[in-house]
Amino acid sequence: MRHYIIWGSLLIYALSINGKGGVVGSKHDLSSSTTTQICVFCHTPHGASDIAQPLWNRNISDLTAFQMYGSPTIDSTIDPLPNAPSLACLSCHDGVSAEGDASAVNPADTHNLRNGPGPGSVPDTTSQPNCNACHNTGSGIYPRKLWRIGANLMDDHPVSISYPTPDQDPDFNIPPDPQKGWPDIKLFNGKVECPTCHDPHNGQPLFLRKPNEYSQLCFTCHKK
Repeated sequence: MRHYIIWGSLLIYALSINGKGGVVGSKHDLSSSTTTQICVFCHTPHGASDIAQPLWNRNISDLTAFQMYGSPTIDSTIDPLPNAPSLACLSCHDGVSAEGDASAVNPADTHNLRNGPGPGSVPDTTSQPNCNACHNTGSGIYPRKLWRIGANLMDDHPVSISYPTPDQDPDFNIPPDPQKGWPDIKLFNGKVECPTCHDPHNGQPLFLRKPNEYSQLCFTCHKK
């Protein structure tokens, strides 16, 4: 029963976020004429993946493929592998499991769901999403370079990194909750992850949690 309650809550949350645009009609809406369900492309109430939450419907076969950010100026700790909140995003955006990449480890990861629409099947290879929602073909909305981050995370904002304390780096603002961050910018167990800045459900440009005009998103954490 608990899973059905969570599943219903996910659907409500996805469709409308505090009056903001939801997943429906957004770039994360992968539904098509043959597969009209929306949440299923990320979530499943049964047989979910154990690498990401909540109730994740995708796999990443090779976690060792990721190269984490590193710098001699970093004062806080970066985990050796991405944590679950970031893995949820990377299970589609990693470029390692994506079809056609020379570095592909398992192309099935990106395109196959653990459970299909309806009662589900394990694994599901039959659901046909709107391919153009991701691929830059026909009416594709995103060039490949934007949505395929790749396994090398050295050239992206650090993820799975502990938010620095004032003693570690005074150039960072102190969050109201050291574990959860701000009301609009999230920390996950005190760490910066992909969904710290991006909310996959809000349907805003680049799914940012707040506008970055005049770098206001960046200045939530960074003093300069």
